[in-house]
Amino acid sequence: MPVVHHLSPLTQATRRVYHADRRYTHLYRLFAVWLMMGVPMCSWAQMADDSTANRQPSVNATNHDTTAQSDGSDIAAEPVPTISTPPSPTALPTSDLDNATPATTPPTPIAASHASQPAFVAQIPQTPATPNADTTTHTDKQQASLARLATFYTRDTQASDQAANQTTDTQDRAATTTAQNLTATPAATADTARDNQPTAPMCYGRWVYPDASVTNFSNTNGNSNLTNLAPNQLAAQADYGYYDNADYAELSGNVHIQQGQQQINADKIAVYLSEGIAAAQGNVMLIDGNDAASTTSTEVSSTTRHQARPKTGGLITVADQLAYDINSTQATAHDVAFASVPLQAHGYAKLLNRIDNNHYQIDDAMFTTCDPANPTWRIHAQQIDVDTTSGRGQAYNATLRIKNTPVLYLPYFNFPIDSRRTSGFLIPRAGFSSDGGLQVQAPYYVNLAPNYDATLTPHIYSNRNPMLSGEFRYLTNNFGAGNITGSYLPNDREFDHQDRKSLLFKHQWQSQDNPTLSAEAIYQYVSDSAYLDDFDVLGSQTTQLNLPRRIQANYYNDYLTALAKFETFQTLDNNLTRDQAILDKDKPYYRLPQLSLHYRVPSRYMPWGDWLQVSGTSDFAYFKRPIQDGSAPERSGGRLYNKLTASHSFVRDWGYVTPSVSLQHLYTQYDEESTLANGLDRNNRSQSVFVPELSIDSGLMFYKAGSPTAKLGTGGYQLLSPRLKYVYAPYRDQSDVPNFNTRLASLNFPQLYENTWFLGYDRLADNNHLTPSLNYRYIDGQGLTRLDASIGQQFYFGDIRVHLNNSNEPIHLNTSGTVVQLSAQPRNKLWLDLDGAVTDDGDLGYINTQVRYQPSAANLYNVGYIKRNANPLGQRDLSAVTASVVMPLTFKGFAENWRLLGAVQYDEGRSQWSDVLAGVTYESCCYGFSVYGRRYYDELDDSRKPKRAIMAELSLTGISNRRQGRLASLMNDRVVGFDPNRDF
Repeated sequence: MPVVHHLSPLTQATRRVYHADRRYTHLYRLFAVWLMMGVPMCSWAQMADDSTANRQPSVNATNHDTTAQSDGSDIAAEPVPTISTPPSPTALPTSDLDNATPATTPPTPIAASHASQPAFVAQIPQTPATPNADTTTHTDKQQASLARLATFYTRDTQASDQAANQTTDTQDRAATTTAQNLTATPAATADTARDNQPTAPMCYGRWVYPDASVTNFSNTNGNSNLTNLAPNQLAAQADYGYYDNADYAELSGNVHIQQGQQQINADKIAVYLSEGIAAAQGNVMLIDGNDAASTTSTEVSSTTRHQARPKTGGLITVADQLAYDINSTQATAHDVAFASVPLQAHGYAKLLNRIDNNHYQIDDAMFTTCDPANPTWRIHAQQIDVDTTSGRGQAYNATLRIKNTPVLYLPYFNFPIDSRRTSGFLIPRAGFSSDGGLQVQAPYYVNLAPNYDATLTPHIYSNRNPMLSGEFRYLTNNFGAGNITGSYLPNDREFDHQDRKSLLFKHQWQSQDNPTLSAEAIYQYVSDSAYLDDFDVLGSQTTQLNLPRRIQANYYNDYLTALAKFETFQTLDNNLTRDQAILDKDKPYYRLPQLSLHYRVPSRYMPWGDWLQVSGTSDFAYFKRPIQDGSAPERSGGRLYNKLTASHSFVRDWGYVTPSVSLQHLYTQYDEESTLANGLDRNNRSQSVFVPELSIDSGLMFYKAGSPTAKLGTGGYQLLSPRLKYVYAPYRDQSDVPNFNTRLASLNFPQLYENTWFLGYDRLADNNHLTPSLNYRYIDGQGLTRLDASIGQQFYFGDIRVHLNNSNEPIHLNTSGTVVQLSAQPRNKLWLDLDGAVTDDGDLGYINTQVRYQPSAANLYNVGYIKRNANPLGQRDLSAVTASVVMPLTFKGFAENWRLLGAVQYDEGRSQWSDVLAGVTYESCCYGFSVYGRRYYDELDDSRKPKRAIMAELSLTGISNRRQGRLASLMNDRVVGFDPNRDF
């Protein structure tokens, strides 16, 4: 850079880059005007001591670009532009630098103000707005700022994908940070923030950072090297520069400034050094990246309009003009438009005041996450006060507008501006059901400490007294995390004026030193059996007949899986009148405790190496079921089960054979109380049963390349796998052995190859059966399994005499019937699943089939049918039809954003619709709306009348998480292939 006389204008025919460090105080102060977004470049105290020493003509810095240097001979040849002299600082907020007139005397001093606003802000008229005032009208300058900002909103698919990736990365980082504090972080404006679910990408376009053609520096050679710029260094570039070596400096013409991840563009920037006042005008733009570590340096071609900048960052801010008081760091910007790339949101403000480094005041502000060309919803506020120290913002006279219609007015609300939690109200909820009436919830979040918090929720009912519920969450360093939830409703008018209450406690722990060691605890309580039925508006909670209360520890490694558990239950049965109580004999056994081991002996400890595999199972439990109502004699006691198995697998390319030999042992003993209740003595209160078991499992594998038919295309391969398994175990009398928790398995194809039909260790099955089967698979050239079909049958060579009850009467069966299982995808958009069984007489044993058709991303159809007949093994009958649909509503009068969601289930045995769920939703890029209802029978409902419920949900992208409401949850549980996060 040439050294010039301090009275001459600094000119250049080509653009040049200037670097400055902390020694060049006045130039640094000039650019510090852009710190109003809250990230100071450096401390003002560090550079206030040389306010006069550095007023030299060396606007060029020691770190200037060496390619721009010359001996000064080129100055005379450069055209000398007309540079306006400094305007009066009293007019900075509203003046136009282009219309300034030369000043022959020093500027009129302005006393530095340390009040709540800069001294020069007082000259700007501010008309108070009425609470319901319409603030949607833009000034011409404001409209110009919004138009410039909209150039960074792209609908290009490739750029959208890039931005989506960096948004996902940002959300992953945020979720990680949140998890260090608590499992989820509630926000004061959205209760769905506690679920910490990622926001779905915008469907019309995305905000992206400006590309290099907008922000990059260039020198006389057209190159720039700012990658090694230190955080305390600053680089500036302009077409023209002027410094009078005394009090005034000015840069004009395509001014570019960069420090760290902050970049500033403007037509002109002027500063009064003695008075500490600076101003910028004309196409003012600030880009706050805020994450130097994640910035990628990429070359952008001239045809590329936008390029992803930092993966995380602050705002893109566009303004008409800006004024700054250097001494107090106060600032004022007019007609500001801003966009956040990580949040995919934008807005504007008529006036933005920076009171100090941590406090901002924004007047007549608007915020939305919608498309800038069509902002469906907007939040307008007369004034917003932001405090970066506390991480909170306060909005006054705020109005939520849908289109141009105000739908909600709040005179005041408090909201977060970062990930820190604070106390405040969450979004309220409302619903209606046939027996509960209208219900309104207003959750209030209480931020108690970084590692624990609470939520209090008042519930208002139209036909009940109010209920108060609360949740307390905690996180410890070494002892795990958990939550406690409870509720209390006094004198319920709909429940014989009884008090209703509930309690839920959950705790989870995992060892930091050994990740394979973990523990958990859970406790549940409700005051009555009808509680869950009455206070679940849409029946979205899982119906539980037995509420568990347990403490459990788990451990596993390559050779061992261990479990230790203490468990009791609260049993619910609402099929009785409220004056009746469930009988003690119908309650489940408690396990006090249960110890279970599954192990495999390492081959290095065996003298024969890995030729023989030895594995085993050991399970001990003490089962307790007190009988206090005399409904049956008490049968409580201990049970010990052991099974030791030795096997060897002969494996070849064409197949395998695996013989196994096992020894099973079952030992049970009644406790003292049960011994007396059943009239037993010490000699016959225990039972010990040994049962050996032999099995041989074998299979063949046949491979063939190509497709089975020409219609399925070419390529791929086919596999044909016959399988044969024989199991033998002799009969042992177990009629005196108590059954604590064992039940029968359902008939299906995988169960054919289990060695027992009993699920539990209270019975040792007598086996003498052979199971042949055949499996066929076709995998096409794309790797898709087009067909996977199996057929098999179990043949019995003796009577079955071991039963769950205390009987040993023989049951004669020839076969289990023919069992089939099929999964097919004949077309890319069509799936078929079927499994069933047919008896030897040709009667249907059971059938379960599901057909799914998805012709496009917006259409999904499912039809299912299940029919199951009772059989001698204890299987109960069942018959039901299910159907579901997700489809866009393309009828006349419906926009393409509307869709229908529905799921039904018809119980043929009871000849009634057991569950009907239907709703319509509207989803755009920035908001969603759902109306849906449900009619269903609850298993705990004693009235035999269906429950009816209806609910409406509104979600605003960026404020509440769309597609995570109750309708999406209900559909996700009932519809195969439904994904609530998919862009239908």
